[in-house]
Amino acid sequence: MRIEKAKIENYGVYLKDKSRPPSRGGNKKAWHQHVMTIDGENFSFLAAWSGKFVFKGETVSFDWEWDSTQKYRNVDAVTVVSFDKDGKEKRRGERGGKPWRTAETRLPGRRSEWND
Repeated sequence: MRIEKAKIENYGVYLKDKSRPPSRGGNKKAWHQHVMTIDGENFSFLAAWSGKFVFKGETVSFDWEWDSTQKYRNVDAVTVVSFDKDGKEKRRGERGGKPWRTAETRLPGRRSEWND
């Protein structure tokens, strides 16, 4: 299914990957869940980017499909295109994939100070 030039009511970005401190690269390129509300309905997708794909005052077009339970509307992140107030097309965000983080963040300091 397709949404064409719809106005965004709300846009949220939530970290889904394991957190990293800024000294280890931070969370900007970690997996984030992006949730858009259009006409009271939520549409979501995962992207390896923490920034927004659509800003306030813009409209958006994208392809989406139901999940297997018919409960969630999953957006195809590659098809997300926003349009500014003048109608100019804007493509933002990291649309490629990356592996999920598997290692936990270690505490700072010496191992003898960790107090397992």
